[in-house]
Amino acid sequence: MDQIDPQVVPLFRGLSLEQVYEKGREIQRKALEREFNYRCVEGFYFLRIGLRKNPLFELVQQAKDLKECCVLEIGCAFGVDGRDLVLMQGVKPENYLGVDVSSAFIELGFELFEDKEKMENLFVVKNVADEDFCSFVKSKLKRVDIVVATLVLHVIPKENQDFVRKVYQLVEPYQGIFIGETMGIDLPDEQPFYFERHGSPRICHTSRSLTKMLKEAGFKKVETTFLSRWTRGGEGVSATSKDDEDKVKNRARLAFVAFV
Repeated sequence: MDQIDPQVVPLFRGLSLEQVYEKGREIQRKALEREFNYRCVEGFYFLRIGLRKNPLFELVQQAKDLKECCVLEIGCAFGVDGRDLVLMQGVKPENYLGVDVSSAFIELGFELFEDKEKMENLFVVKNVADEDFCSFVKSKLKRVDIVVATLVLHVIPKENQDFVRKVYQLVEPYQGIFIGETMGIDLPDEQPFYFERHGSPRICHTSRSLTKMLKEAGFKKVETTFLSRWTRGGEGVSATSKDDEDKVKNRARLAFVAFV
């Protein structure tokens, strides 16, 4: 049960840590049956608070009053962070929107927390690659002060630049903030590394390549930091060269925050 963040337990009204663990294992089984090729599912990491544990989140708290902010979460998956924002951090339900490309993720989230009736309007299916993504978000939220994307960028290598441009377009009118994490590699290179994991394309940013991409999209100030939680081994990983393959096996979580 070490994979469970104790701060997640209060989101399950009246359940013990052991009961949360059993529910999580059942949802994990159902997700794996649908062949979800995501490390957070395979490693049972989805019962953890992501945003609040981001070491750069305090910069967001210093700049914005969360209780007065509209928050867009892209790649909300099972919706743990969204529920934490609304139930624990005071974000008004009408000021939060979680989007994910997978309806199965969202439905399994409702099953995990048994709260579809209360939370159904907070989570929607939408692909950030859609041309109408920004107009769709604007139809759901009155403004966008903060965009959260935890462990999203590395699974959409072809859409990275378009993704951050759309985020900038949404937050720029409100002097907003973009915060998240992605898989990174602690090297001085200005270009990211491309690889595959179990046949799916991935991208691994360095601090410099991520900062460069965010600033090219329009963000003025960018902070990044590597986390101490490193990935385990390189199982299922292949790259264009043996040298790059060895490098991406040492990838780590790279936290970032970008200001307009």
